[in-house]
Amino acid sequence: MTSATILIVDDHPVVRTGLKSLLSNYSHLTVAGEAGTAEEAIEAYRQLDPDVVLLDIRLGSGSGLQVLDELLDLDPDARVLMLSSFDDEEYLTRSLRTGAAGYILKVDSDEMLVNAIEAVATGGRVLGPHMAHWLVEKLDGQPADRSEDFDDVDREILGALAEGASNSDIAARLFISDSTVKRRVRSIFDRLGANRRAEAVAEAVRRRLV
Repeated sequence: MTSATILIVDDHPVVRTGLKSLLSNYSHLTVAGEAGTAEEAIEAYRQLDPDVVLLDIRLGSGSGLQVLDELLDLDPDARVLMLSSFDDEEYLTRSLRTGAAGYILKVDSDEMLVNAIEAVATGGRVLGPHMAHWLVEKLDGQPADRSEDFDDVDREILGALAEGASNSDIAARLFISDSTVKRRVRSIFDRLGANRRAEAVAEAVRRRLV
């Protein structure tokens, strides 16, 4: 088994205590620290450099999605596993597009949580069974190139790529960071089945996305 250090981010102390207690049963998993707010999460990550961040989707003083974005700005290689009480389409979609390595629910089994942490720590991506089932049902019978898979920011990025803009140019135009642009471009490429910008633009034109 691959050992991993974990940072737990949740605004409920009882949840953090429960997670620490659970993970203490696995010798290869070490809880390096915990945080209850967005600010504490960023500072703890800077200090601890954990292998996996277990991140609540909602924090009392902020959004877990914002923390996810800030963590990936700080370290594009950060491995973040979203932990949520909400089997929500928007939360799932936004988490994966922002760069989360996985999304599981708090009602999922202890075994599922541990397996998910192990998968994320070794570079994998994972969805809890509830979310995976929902995603399969949603996609079942739907055309693969649905335009609604691309939000307004995706379309703006595609338009900029078609104009030959660099990542830095796009970041300045959209008032987002370079690393956010890189993640969004990578996600767009994956959804278009493209490896290069020219391929992505050509496919986007074919799908009438630009």
